[in-house]
Amino acid sequence: MKHLRRFFWILLALVGAGSALLTGCEPREDIITRDAGATLTATVDTVFFDTVFVSRGSASRRFWVHNRNAKAVRVDEIALVGAASAVARFELIIDGRRGPARRGFDLRGRDSLLVIATVTIDPNAADIAFIVTDDVRLTANGTTRTVKLLAYGENARYYNASSGFAPVVACDTTWTAARPIVLLKNTVVDSSCTLIIAPGTRVYVAPGASLVVLGRLQCGALGPDVPGVTFRGLRRDDYYDTRDPRYETLDIRFPKYAFTPGQWGTILFRPSRGLRQSDRNEIFNTSIRNATYGVLIDNPRVVPGHKLLIESSTIRTAYTVGIYGAGAGTVEVINTVVAHCGERAVVGVGGGTWRLAHCSIDMSSGPFTGSRRATEALAFNNAVEVAENVVRSAKTDLTVENSILWSGLTDERGQLQNEILLLREGSTSDSLYTFRHNVLQTPFARFNIEGDKYNRPTRESGTNILSQNPLYRNIDYRNLDLRLDSLLSPARRLGKPVSPAVPVDLRNAPRSSVAPSAGAYESVP
Repeated sequence: MKHLRRFFWILLALVGAGSALLTGCEPREDIITRDAGATLTATVDTVFFDTVFVSRGSASRRFWVHNRNAKAVRVDEIALVGAASAVARFELIIDGRRGPARRGFDLRGRDSLLVIATVTIDPNAADIAFIVTDDVRLTANGTTRTVKLLAYGENARYYNASSGFAPVVACDTTWTAARPIVLLKNTVVDSSCTLIIAPGTRVYVAPGASLVVLGRLQCGALGPDVPGVTFRGLRRDDYYDTRDPRYETLDIRFPKYAFTPGQWGTILFRPSRGLRQSDRNEIFNTSIRNATYGVLIDNPRVVPGHKLLIESSTIRTAYTVGIYGAGAGTVEVINTVVAHCGERAVVGVGGGTWRLAHCSIDMSSGPFTGSRRATEALAFNNAVEVAENVVRSAKTDLTVENSILWSGLTDERGQLQNEILLLREGSTSDSLYTFRHNVLQTPFARFNIEGDKYNRPTRESGTNILSQNPLYRNIDYRNLDLRLDSLLSPARRLGKPVSPAVPVDLRNAPRSSVAPSAGAYESVP
C-alpha cells in the first residue's frame, strides 16, 4: 500500500511535468499577449473612395489589418463607429464575415486579415458633389486605432430605357457641367434635333452603350479658359489600393480603368436626310477615352452634305479605331491628338473629303504593349463593301498637312513599319491624296517624289520628312505628352500657314504665322 501511494505521487508529478512540457511547446504565435504595446495596425490610415454615382449601387475598397507582434493578440473589436446617414451607408466584410463589427477573436502573431469596406450613396436633389465619412475602429489590448473612410457622392443625369428600347434625348437639350451625364444604353439624338454639350460636361458611358447622333451635335467650345468636355467609361474605381505598401514595387500608380480600351461604344454619326447641309456637327475641346471606336461616321446611304469638325480634342485608347468614316461627307480634324488605338488611328472608306491639319497621331504600343500591330495607322480607300460582293466607290479627297504620324514600331525585320495605306478601287479613279509639311512614318519615297499620284499637285512634293522620330516629350501612355521635346525635332517649324488659319495650338499657345511646327503643339522657341 505504501509503495502504491509512492507510485501515485510519482505518476502525478510526471503528468504535471508533461503538461508543463506540452504548454511550453505551444507555438509562440498562438500565445496571446496582453502587452498594451501589442496593437493592431492597418495598411492605410484613410480609405478613399472615388466619386460614387448615387442610385447606381456601391463601390468597394479593401485594406489589411496586421498583427505585427510575434505573439497573438485578442482583438476586442473591429467595427464601424458611425451610424448610417441620410445619404450614405458603409458596410464591412471582415475576414470574410459581413457585418458592422466583429468582436472577441484572436489574431495570430505576424498574421493579418482582410477588411473590405463598401459604400452606398442614396439619391438626393443636390447638384454638387458631397462628402460622406465614417471610421473603422481597431481595438486590441486596450489600445484603439482608427481607419477613416472617405467617399464622394454625386448625383447624375441618367439615360436609360426598357429592354429593346433606346433612350432619346429631347430636342434642343443642353447638357451642362452641373451634373455628370450617364448613358446606360444607346442614347439617340433624333434627326430633327440638336444636342448641345456645354463646356465642362462629363459624360460617362456604360459598356455597350453609345451616343447616336441622327441629328446635330454641338459639343464643347474653344478658348483659353474654357473647360473641356470628357467622354469616358462608367467605371472610376482604382485597380488596387495604392497606399498598401505590398504594392510599392508594382507599376500601378494609376487607376486601372483610366487606360483600359473598349469600355464603351462610340460617338456615332448616322446622317439623316432631314439634315440641312448647313448643319455641321462640331466636337471642340473634348477628350474621348477608352471607347471601342472614338468617333464613327456611318453613312451607308451616302446622305450628301454631312459635315463634321473635330478641333482641339484628344482621342485616346480606342480599342479599334480613333476616327472611322464610311461615306463620311466632309470631315475636318484640326489641332487634335489621336493616340494609342488598338488597330488604326484614322480610317476613311467609301469616299468623302477629309482634312487633317496640325494633328499629332501617336500609335506607339500604349496599353497594348506586348502585341505587334500589323495594321497601318492611317488608312483610306475610296471603295467600301456595302453588301456581300457589292462594292461602292466614290471620290476621296484627303489632305494631310502640318501633322505628325508616328509610332516607332518596327516590323519583323527590325525596320520601322509603314503607317500609311492608300487604296483606289472600283470605277472611281480620280481620288486625290495630298500630304504636305508632315513628319510621316513610312519607307515609301513616293510621298516626296515630284509628280507622283499620291502627292499632287506637284508643287507640294518634297515637303514631308519621312521616318524620322519627332522627339516627343513622353510617349508613355500614362504620362502622354506629345509636345516637341527638343529644338532638334524634325517637326519644329516644318509647317506652312494653312487656310483656314490655326492661330493657336492644342494648349492655346500661339503658333508662328510664318513657319508653325507640325503637329498639335507649337514648339517652344
